[in-house]
Amino acid sequence: VVANVRHVEVVTRGTQGLPGPPGLTFVHAQGSVSAVWTINHNLGFKPDVNLYDAGGNEFEAQISHPSNNQTVINLTQATAGTARCH
Repeated sequence: VVANVRHVEVVTRGTQGLPGPPGLTFVHAQGSVSAVWTINHNLGFKPDVNLYDAGGNEFEAQISHPSNNQTVINLTQATAGTARCH
């Protein structure tokens, strides 16, 4: 018997920015379940983003960069987890 199985739909990844300076990383913790994650990373560039659900599984979603200091993740299903911006 499998309990607490959750389906996460994979969507295409948005356009990624150029890599930033080496060593600059920001980790966003999305503690509450949400379909939109707004990340104010203040890195000064449009970072590559790796997404992980609360179980530590990497997944993909639509990623946009309204500015060099903010990234928005749009999910097809509300999820909690982390985003590693680098």
